[in-house]
Amino acid sequence: MNERNEDMTNDGGNVNPFKASRKQEDWPEEVMIRFKMSAERTGESVDKVAEAFVKHIAEQWGCDDWKAEDEDVLVDWAEGMLIEDRSSNMSGGGASGTVQFVGHWVGVEDKTADRNGWSVRNATQKWSENQNEAISDGVVGHYFKEDGVWAINTANGVIVTTDSIEEKPSLAFRVGDDYLCLISRQGRPYPAERIGRYYRFLGNEKNAFFTGEGAKPWRIDLTDDNRNLEIDIGRPVSIQVRLPTTQNEAFQDVLGTNYNFSDTMVYGDDWCPEHLRALLDPFKMWTDSDTVGDLAVGLHNLEDAFASGKRTFTGRDGQQGVVGPDVIVRGTVTRMNTEGRESEWDETGRNFSLSITSLHLQNKEEGRRAEVVGWVSGACNDLTHPFQFRDVDGELWGYGQRSSVLVYGRLKLKVQDGETSPQLSVFGVYTDPKKAWRQAGGGDTGAAQFD
Repeated sequence: MNERNEDMTNDGGNVNPFKASRKQEDWPEEVMIRFKMSAERTGESVDKVAEAFVKHIAEQWGCDDWKAEDEDVLVDWAEGMLIEDRSSNMSGGGASGTVQFVGHWVGVEDKTADRNGWSVRNATQKWSENQNEAISDGVVGHYFKEDGVWAINTANGVIVTTDSIEEKPSLAFRVGDDYLCLISRQGRPYPAERIGRYYRFLGNEKNAFFTGEGAKPWRIDLTDDNRNLEIDIGRPVSIQVRLPTTQNEAFQDVLGTNYNFSDTMVYGDDWCPEHLRALLDPFKMWTDSDTVGDLAVGLHNLEDAFASGKRTFTGRDGQQGVVGPDVIVRGTVTRMNTEGRESEWDETGRNFSLSITSLHLQNKEEGRRAEVVGWVSGACNDLTHPFQFRDVDGELWGYGQRSSVLVYGRLKLKVQDGETSPQLSVFGVYTDPKKAWRQAGGGDTGAAQFD
């Protein structure tokens, strides 16, 4: 299985006599030609294409220094990446492979996850069942040592890497005594781990936004360096995303992103006709039933919303679970903890809190049921400034109690002393200068008030 074809060998590690001499700071001419062609096609800069290429060869080929590579290898890598880019827009910001979505960011999820986890588990199973079939079916590549570096046996032949045999291959995962790697549909190895976070977006394709469907809730999958991107909640924005390709109904709301997603994100409402821009106000758009449907729920109706919107699931351990629906609520802040407290359940090790109420809820309930607690994750706090608002000059200010806010989150029910009360896992919070009581000091913002 580890045998290479004889015609793919070279002369015992001798320096390649066909390696072109070039200035170390310059891209080879043929590579630059391909960068320029891609830039012309996508509308992005040559520098951005080059930046994406550097990331691509580091992740796909384990190349940390392109200047040390043969020119012909760089040309082939660029050709492969940019041809693939016609369908996947690997390089980033152009129109090819992506579509423009417009709307608002409404939050971020608290947890990250490995997007390649299932692929690794599947590859491990296939390898354990039949190694030859796992390779011939293009599921995995198998590493072996050759001339001091790692090479990969794949269905399409042998790929020689630049990874030294003194270290673990950069793209590998281990099964028993073997190093394996995942193989793309194009026959290329790719990283065993790709960490992503779902961001929440309320919007749609530009045309659909204004003709028929309007705004819809979406999950935007931001991976690798983008997974900790800071965003502005409730501010009009245009983004470039990839439409869902899976047939799995559970992921029809997930939109993919490219390498330089953050560079393609543009805040502003230029995409919206001037006479409609007033309707982009989150206090209008997020609460309009014609726009958000059942997402908008009154604080006094949360238990009914949980009963009608909850869904059951089966975990990997076979246990049944229940999860509540996503909701948008409007309320007045009664308490808040902006200092954070330790939490073993939060990835950041801390979480935050705010409680909100409404006259409808206070007329219906008493005591602790007369307000709804929202638990703010460390990620939400770090990436979305949920306890601040932007004034008319764009400057951030803290808001205090009695401010009117919109909260986007997942609804859950807490049972305490035999009493059920709704709570929120907060993804995002929004207010504006006209509805915010500017924080001027005073008031209890510590965690002890929630004990």
